[in-house]
Amino acid sequence: MLSENRPVSDLPAEFQKYFWDVDFTDLSLKKYPRFIAERILNFGDLAGLKWLLATTGKDFIRSVIKTSRSLNAKTLNYWQLILNESAD
Repeated sequence: MLSENRPVSDLPAEFQKYFWDVDFTDLSLKKYPRFIAERILNFGDLAGLKWLLATTGKDFIRSVIKTSRSLNAKTLNYWQLILNESAD
């Protein structure tokens, strides 16, 4: 049973596997949108990517892929192709 004083993440519980190195209960899309998006873009499955797109929208994802230093090269290339973006 969770303590009522302990914060609970606003992310789906199944996403905990993407955030193995941080306190999952402290994560909030409001506080850490870019970090969460980068993790899901790098390591997420189809369900995670659908959730991210539905929750944040294409414009936010475009801004992340244009400015992120945390996306690996394959992920960055893939999303640039999918969203028809250039590396600038």
